[in-house]
Amino acid sequence: MTLYIHWPFCLSKCLYCNFFSVPCENLAIDYAYWKERYINVLINFRREYYDLEEVTSIYFGGGTPSLMPTKFFDDILNTIRKFFKIATAPEITVEVNPSSVDAFKIKTLRSIDINRLSIGIQALHDNDLKTLGRRHSYLEAIEYLEMAGMYFDNVSIDLIYNRPGQILKNWENELVYALKLPIKHISLYELIIEPNTPLKKLIDSKQLPQQNQGSKFIEKTIEIAEAAEFKMYEISNFAKPGYEGRHNLSYWKYNNYCGIGPSSHSRIMKNNQKIAIEQIANNKKWLLWAKNPIFNEVVLSEDDVFKEKLIMGLRSKVGIFLDEFSETIKNKYSLLKKISNLLKNSYIMIDDNNIKLTKDGLLRLNLIIEYLVRE
Repeated sequence: MTLYIHWPFCLSKCLYCNFFSVPCENLAIDYAYWKERYINVLINFRREYYDLEEVTSIYFGGGTPSLMPTKFFDDILNTIRKFFKIATAPEITVEVNPSSVDAFKIKTLRSIDINRLSIGIQALHDNDLKTLGRRHSYLEAIEYLEMAGMYFDNVSIDLIYNRPGQILKNWENELVYALKLPIKHISLYELIIEPNTPLKKLIDSKQLPQQNQGSKFIEKTIEIAEAAEFKMYEISNFAKPGYEGRHNLSYWKYNNYCGIGPSSHSRIMKNNQKIAIEQIANNKKWLLWAKNPIFNEVVLSEDDVFKEKLIMGLRSKVGIFLDEFSETIKNKYSLLKKISNLLKNSYIMIDDNNIKLTKDGLLRLNLIIEYLVRE
């Protein structure tokens, strides 16, 4: 089981972002009040759903959770230790931005048993950082990464590729340089231009150029990362051996996970059924709800679980196991016939009922998922 703590504030909203977060540069945040609410929701979730399964990873995401005081992290972690069964040497990750922390904050985060940093660098060119709406510069990102490496062995960075007008050769050079940095893990995301974001409006109004063909970027990204011994274990995630994100792997294996905080999601087994829980995506309403939380459960149908397992498993090296699906599901979606067709086209490989996408299959991930879930 994994725990995800969502902090819904950031200093400013990036131009491409459609995740739930609220700019807080001019807000006075009562951290003690927020901490009390998080702890209350954690305790109530434990009472309602927890079955003593070991917690293997804890992930503070957002927003920008590194804006939280160190004591905030410490008190939440102590609550988790008190009420949940923690695995030996759990992975404990905090997402950070170069503009939100200093060397002292990095040192204190490490002192309270946080053992992994995920740094949102996103680009290594100042013009592109400005295009994306990031607050830091290239030099600040490198300086921060060097500071992080003084205290953390397990450091991950995020980069975004296929930015507006980006040329493939420039991305190749940038990625080669990034993979030589003191990191053990890298998340490489193709930029998705989401509706109703400032970046979408800038492109539509021709103030920024369009993106180039994405498949070429994906193919070259995989080639360069693996040549540098960062093995792909999910379509957007690469790691040195032994540094695969345990939190990430838990999602793709469709294990139980608990999300705490505004807009967070959970998937939990209850009475032999998979339960989906979504918390309110509104800070003021969430704070009121969190005083006496009643969780809104949705029992997922067999079809829902099938589709979610496909989406999660096929993105990763975990794959999917055919024997996890009932004969009803296999017949309804003509799975055996479709799998045979994909095998003939070399889009999948099968080993002892475990189905994984080949490299050619990964390049057609969305099309293959659409094909498999079509009745």
